[in-house]
Amino acid sequence: MGNALPTNKEGEVWLMLYRKWGSKEDKVVTYTSSSREDVRILDKVKEVMKAHVIELFLSGNLSKEDARKLLQGINSFTKVDPSYEDVHEALEDHLIKTAGEAGGSIGLGRSRNDHVAAALRLEIREELMDLLEQLLDFRKMILKRAEENVNTPFVVYTHFQPAQPTTFGHYLLYVEEEVASRWSSIFRTLDLVNRSPLGSGAIVGTSVKLNRDRESNLLGFREVLVNTISATSSRADLISAVMEVVNLMLALSRVVEDMILLSSKFVGILELPDTHVSTSSLMPQKRNAVTMEVLRARVSRVLGYLTSIASTYKSLPSGYNLDLQEINPLFWEIIDETRTGIEVLHDLLSKVKVNEFKIDKEVLSTDEAEILAEKGMRYRDAYFAVAKAVREGKFSPTITPEQSIYRKAVKGSPSPERVRESISLARERLNGDENLLREYKNWTLKGEGELRLMENDILQEGN
Repeated sequence: MGNALPTNKEGEVWLMLYRKWGSKEDKVVTYTSSSREDVRILDKVKEVMKAHVIELFLSGNLSKEDARKLLQGINSFTKVDPSYEDVHEALEDHLIKTAGEAGGSIGLGRSRNDHVAAALRLEIREELMDLLEQLLDFRKMILKRAEENVNTPFVVYTHFQPAQPTTFGHYLLYVEEEVASRWSSIFRTLDLVNRSPLGSGAIVGTSVKLNRDRESNLLGFREVLVNTISATSSRADLISAVMEVVNLMLALSRVVEDMILLSSKFVGILELPDTHVSTSSLMPQKRNAVTMEVLRARVSRVLGYLTSIASTYKSLPSGYNLDLQEINPLFWEIIDETRTGIEVLHDLLSKVKVNEFKIDKEVLSTDEAEILAEKGMRYRDAYFAVAKAVREGKFSPTITPEQSIYRKAVKGSPSPERVRESISLARERLNGDENLLREYKNWTLKGEGELRLMENDILQEGN
């Protein structure tokens, strides 16, 4: 019994290629399996295996006939049986069973370590590009709404105390600029992620003469991640990418908080769309900002995922450790929560309304001090004179909130002229970002296109 093959709950033999010990009572059989989570990277694992097969053929380590059988086998692999330890084992066993003797060559010059690292990078590359595309749409909507609200009165806060008059268009440009900055940070991480670990084997490469640069090009990578230890065991590039994604969520969370607080009847400046609020089961007058409350909590969740990734990664020695497998699902959780959150916030900001409200005259205090300074008084003396009038209840501004806004002279301020200027600059920046992303996508598609051509050439010869 000690040498019996592991079995599943139906009593069938566990489909394990690399590890043959244990029994059906042995928890390690399922405890270390990542098969269910590997569904996320199934297509990328297949793509990486195709590049490996083609490289084995091009480097003279595999006949064209065997390459054809293996490529056909890869294409016929459509799901991961959870009885396997992981998707890589399942795919290799599938190829051994479907490609006959050719399947026995698939392990040549290959390790799960370099293949999973390549598949993860491909998946995260695609996820980041999709996220960046989504953010471009989000920014377009924000700029459109800013243009619609160039003259819509609004008040901004410091310490959540009314600070100075502005416009809703000016506030929306703040949101767009925050997102644009995070867009650039996420885009920069693409070059870190988009480097190929393929051909690095388990940790020190292989004696098989594989052309790593050619493999890299076939998968649309920008370059090779050179050192084989780093290529197989580092996840720092991926962590850098999701850190920037979480940073985006932190920035958006402040906007979410604004939506909750400014739509409260205590403040009453904003009116949220009906589809984003819910009443109480007992109090029929309530308009609770439920989508924003959930999104605020989800930001905390992704921050927790990032902390979990970092705390797992920090204590690992060099080289591959199975702990790395456990952080993979957290990458997807962060990206999925972020994309859903952006979708929800996009919808809300496209529909939120600014209510008519009475502006506290005290928010014009700074303007009055500046007016006195313009007339020759030292600013600090003017400041204290206005402060004294406010404290004594004698403050009476000489301008209106609208005039205050028009007086603002510096770049990026809320005067209509400056807001329109800012919108123009933001659109120019947005167009530049669109071009950058388009060029990047075209680069990856070019490499992937070469892989498809070579695959088709090998497959068609056998028909």
